Amino acid sequence: MCTVTWIPDGSGGHYLTSNRDEAPHRAALQLTHRLTSHGETIHFPVDSGAGGSWICFSDKGRAICLLNGARRKHQHRPPYRRSRGLIVLDAFNYSDFNAFMSQENLRGIEPFTMILADTKGARVMIWNGRNREVEQIEPGSTRIWSSSTLYPYPVRLRRRRLFKRFLQDHPQPDIGQILDFHQLETGDGHNDFIMNRENRVRTISVTAAHLSIAHSYWIHKDLLHNQTDRRDLVSST
Repeated sequence: MCTVTWIPDGSGGHYLTSNRDEAPHRAALQLTHRLTSHGETIHFPVDSGAGGSWICFSDKGRAICLLNGARRKHQHRPPYRRSRGLIVLDAFNYSDFNAFMSQENLRGIEPFTMILADTKGARVMIWNGRNREVEQIEPGSTRIWSSSTLYPYPVRLRRRRLFKRFLQDHPQPDIGQILDFHQLETGDGHNDFIMNRENRVRTISVTAAHLSIAHSYWIHKDLLHNQTDRRDLVSST
């Protein structure tokens, strides 16, 4: 839930990629799908903690990715009303993301940053525990986010520079090159994209999706068990 990139593919589609930095015992239980009440099939890895997820895609071209924390690191003050990962799944109970962002009750939810994408574009919703802020991602733009709960501002700034350099070297990267970037190691195991902090928190998976009208699919790399799963994002009904 801690490093996310958004990259256009040059033909109207986008790549959404997420590194999950978490305690190893919180590794995903499985990759699954679920049919929503309005006929949309959603695909997501299940968090073994609260049963929610940090990234979810649908056969209708919608996707959500979650990072812990808002713009600044907050003080963890449980108990919280619901897990943030369950809020990700809640979003697909709405027919569109605009309704979710304006109507979902976030009181008692720990701060988060959420990237929401559909056929109309992408937005970022930031919840700081008191207020929500929504930002439109400009068409054709690239973005990188790193969780404020794990990475202080100087580290986030360095990652932005690495991302900018990557895009200069790969103006139209494919999904393999993007996955390589998300596994970049610079010698700083504490803050690298593949990080490990005494095995208490480490990068346990990388999930990348190509979101396109022509062909949408996702690749999930389980780094703990060295397993890779690829699935087309098509309706199972």
